[in-house]
Amino acid sequence: MTSRKRIPIDTKTDVLTKSHRRCCLCWYLENRKDVRKGQICHVNRNSSDNRFENLAWLCLDHHDEYDSKTSQSKGLTSQEVKKWRDDLYDHLKACGISESEASQNKELLKASATSDSYTDNTVIALPWKFRGWLTADSLTYFAYTAGGRSDGICLIERVDLPDGRIVVACIQTAGNPGTSITNCVEDICDQVCAQFDIPHDKLVWLENYEHVNPVEWQLVTFANTQPFTSPLWTSVTSKIWRDLKLQPRPKLQNKSGLILSKLEKQFAWPPLEED
Repeated sequence: MTSRKRIPIDTKTDVLTKSHRRCCLCWYLENRKDVRKGQICHVNRNSSDNRFENLAWLCLDHHDEYDSKTSQSKGLTSQEVKKWRDDLYDHLKACGISESEASQNKELLKASATSDSYTDNTVIALPWKFRGWLTADSLTYFAYTAGGRSDGICLIERVDLPDGRIVVACIQTAGNPGTSITNCVEDICDQVCAQFDIPHDKLVWLENYEHVNPVEWQLVTFANTQPFTSPLWTSVTSKIWRDLKLQPRPKLQNKSGLILSKLEKQFAWPPLEED
């Protein structure tokens, strides 16, 4: 019996750095964008073919599913794995990883590329290209990526509550060219927290569709916040507004080029600076 050939360290590292430990099947079939525990898969199912072109990073569940033979249902095919893998590589490359960042990521992953299986949860953040800004009591445009779908733009406002929670009002307006704020809310929350240094567990996320129903607001909660998963939408009631010490204004207004806040604060705002 011939022994299985081990994947060269440099080849493993290339797979890890190009995929950023994202499973391409999770990404495109289940809309899961987080780092996944997994293994390097041989796309043509030949474990001795260790060419880079024949390898892909898959989560443990999808790897098991891919290697399993099914008699009734249509199993995962090598063609679709190649398609999703290549699309994921193209998407991550388009996000703008610089050569220096790519080199740093490569060295980090190379140090752990000693086997075919990886179970640590190292997160390698993609660089943020849009530099937003925040002005007290006004909204700002925020460009977001939508995880392989159409990137978009929305309006956001940050309000720091007296109890330490941080409200982010996210408003979709007419003219958004990409995926709606609802259909990629997990991605937007992750990106807003990263951009404005907001602790995930302090975030209170509110959604509003100004061009559809300007007075209807939704509170979005999540089963997990690191990363954000399984969102649940609840209509914001008067009780919730009182808890947040906020009152909604009926529609967007602007003044001197600024889009004014749709949230009336029931406490001192902007927060008073400490001496």
